[in-house]
Amino acid sequence: MSTSFSQQASAHPMRDTAPRRLIVTASVVAFTVRDWSLWVLLREGPWGAPMRLVLDTESVTNAVDSTLDALLVWPERASLMQLKAGWQEQHVTVWGSEEQGMAVSLIHSILLRANHDALRPTLHKQAIPSLRVRWVPVVEIELGRKMLDADVFPGVQTALHVLRSQIQHNPENILRFLADMSTMPIAKFAPPLQHNNEPVVRKEPHQTDDLGEPMSGDGILTLAEAALLYRAFFPPDEQIDLSNLRRRFLATNTLEALNEERLVRGREADWRRVSRAYHYRG
Repeated sequence: MSTSFSQQASAHPMRDTAPRRLIVTASVVAFTVRDWSLWVLLREGPWGAPMRLVLDTESVTNAVDSTLDALLVWPERASLMQLKAGWQEQHVTVWGSEEQGMAVSLIHSILLRANHDALRPTLHKQAIPSLRVRWVPVVEIELGRKMLDADVFPGVQTALHVLRSQIQHNPENILRFLADMSTMPIAKFAPPLQHNNEPVVRKEPHQTDDLGEPMSGDGILTLAEAALLYRAFFPPDEQIDLSNLRRRFLATNTLEALNEERLVRGREADWRRVSRAYHYRG
């Protein structure tokens, strides 16, 4: 399917005078966790996931990788999980062209590794509008406080459903994330916007590109943290059987109980709560 679509999406000098009737795009719906809540990476404005054209010289996978490379500081080590969420039709305007048409987008939902969600500092200058992005809390979308374009909202919904289904059916993903997580970062994603919707650019003491790649965790986690992280992927009113969830974590046979307790990372650390420590052996 992608091959025949990509052939129709090939670039040629006559593309503005002979518009394509079908355009292929690769849409990337990237998720991350901050302060025990789920965030999604969206284009500035109402349009949804970042997107780029798939030309006949590249595969959809290459287009997804190129999108991540344009957005993230550490793209090669960013993805913990990448899932194909399906095809979706939508109207698009081709960047740098007068061309408009129907697009068939292959949606990929991606869960980024812990602490690997840093955006490139020059995204506000990105020439391709669909790659000007910011992080948005998923709860803002589900409560209707963040409105998305009607053509792309189903794609974000589908990607969210695919991610949640994977987490629900394979709780070891939670353990793997925690074992890789050194700290629970505070959510400081969305920059303030000026009246013209351009982000306010602040002078930071260090450019993001100059920072080293985040440290990985030591593989030690607690079941209290695992329950907090599991909850982060689902709506606040979702009923979760915590006792059964803990049993499912232990049933993965990837945890080695340690003779120690640790402070629970994140917001519960303020309570000085401790929980039994386990070493993830996935």
